[in-house]
Amino acid sequence: MEQEPVRTKPKWLRKMERESWQPELIISGAAILGSLQLPGLIEQFEYYCLLNFDRDTLFICYIAVIYWRLVALGLIFTFIFHFIVRALWIGLVGLNSVYPGGFRTNNKFSRHYQERMREEYGDIDGFIQSLDRLGSGIFGIAFGIAGVFVNFGLVTVLFIFIHSWLIGYGLEQRQIWVAIGCLLLPLFLASVLTMVSHLERFRDTAFVRKYQWPAAMFISRLTYPVARRYITTSTNLVTSYYADNKGFGFYYIAGLALIIIIGTSSMLANDNISFFIDAVYHRMADDPTRAPDAFTTESTYEGIYFQPVIGRTEGEPDARGMTVWVPLPEREIAFLESTCSVAEVDDDLPRGERRRLNRERTLACAQEYLEISLNDEKMTVDLKRQYRTNEAGEQFGVLAYLPDPPLRKGVNTLLVVAQYPEEDSGEPRRSYVPFYH
Repeated sequence: MEQEPVRTKPKWLRKMERESWQPELIISGAAILGSLQLPGLIEQFEYYCLLNFDRDTLFICYIAVIYWRLVALGLIFTFIFHFIVRALWIGLVGLNSVYPGGFRTNNKFSRHYQERMREEYGDIDGFIQSLDRLGSGIFGIAFGIAGVFVNFGLVTVLFIFIHSWLIGYGLEQRQIWVAIGCLLLPLFLASVLTMVSHLERFRDTAFVRKYQWPAAMFISRLTYPVARRYITTSTNLVTSYYADNKGFGFYYIAGLALIIIIGTSSMLANDNISFFIDAVYHRMADDPTRAPDAFTTESTYEGIYFQPVIGRTEGEPDARGMTVWVPLPEREIAFLESTCSVAEVDDDLPRGERRRLNRERTLACAQEYLEISLNDEKMTVDLKRQYRTNEAGEQFGVLAYLPDPPLRKGVNTLLVVAQYPEEDSGEPRRSYVPFYH
């Protein structure tokens, strides 16, 4: 077997490797602070998805936000772990400089105990070097893996906007997935070819020698559009050293298990993720015995509105009249416009007139789409468009004016039925709002 040539590293590079802990600590501290901001940014992305994408696109968003939360938690834990390892290393280096002779024998402890102590923990220099290698390894691998996840995440976000764009042109879900599948087919075939070509049976054939590397480069360029060289170098450095290690498979499985645990924890800790699921969205307010969870009368409310809001800015309801604001996120607007019996506005009209007529059509469609009842009495309402803006973003809805509402002393129940169907049962979405008068 041929020996690999030994390359002499420049002096400055060897010095940088020995003292890499200094920039590591600075960058790691900045990385911890930066990664701690990720959950908040992801939450804003979740709000954007929930307000601006249709039902079919929200399924891709659902996968994407779980993925991004997993990445964020993984980075936070990794950089904190690196910081702890480096802190331990610095502490041990300091102690070793103060006590350079290592353990000294004394008369306070038994000779046997001290011999075992020296045998087990006496190699302080070796332990310092191990911590140093561990810290540098974690630091490099963390950025490599972060690069992999960021690239996959960017590709996923691109698919989300492409899917939403195609839905806007009236394509069916099946047609879009066929188109996306055709785009991904070359990448899938190249991935399968590369995996199979590494098997001992095929790896040295003329076909593999000719096509294996071009296929690998094709996959790399498509999957890692950002920082491709660093990601490939760092990940292959690790696998090249440990691929033949018997414990490599164990650590791989353990890493996957840890990822699953972190991912599950991120789902359970975040309420927004469940809102992407259509069945959850339908049953959120379908309970006449439960009062609204969000205190929407408070100006500090920062979330997304998923159920009607009574008299928030126009005062409390009374016998003369009341208002109800009904939120209409994109998942409902897309269905409302696709099923509306009102004719679509001519695209050849002047922009100003077209915009006005589109607004009027939206309200006319909402009149067909919504059914509002108060205390089991169906109400005839006048609708106006209204946006509500808070920390979660700008949310569209319609404001319904209810003149002479049939209020009664005590608990009243408002029911808003939207024609948005549940995927399995086809039942319309029902939202109950109990309130006291």
